[in-house]
Amino acid sequence: MERKLRKSSIYGLLLGLAISILFVNYKDVTEVNNGVYQTTYKPVIEYIVSILRFGIIGMFFGLFIGWNYYESKQKTEKENSYYLPFFFVVFLVSLILMVVYVW
Repeated sequence: MERKLRKSSIYGLLLGLAISILFVNYKDVTEVNNGVYQTTYKPVIEYIVSILRFGIIGMFFGLFIGWNYYESKQKTEKENSYYLPFFFVVFLVSLILMVVYVW
């Protein structure tokens, strides 16, 4: 199980990094006057941190998908498991805190 979770989290991290490199803006374009635009570039460390942020979110998604897949294959009898609700609560709280304090 540990190997499968590690592989799924690494794949999620790589996929999250790839998608974030494609979609995270590294510059801001603002209109100063009528038809005059000013381009400002983000500092490199800020760009890297924003890419890593989305990569880590992808890692958690990959970890959750790998865990859910493993549990569905190994499930022989119905058990009460509180891992799924606890995971979602922690994940949603961390996303909300990240949105409030970082963005």
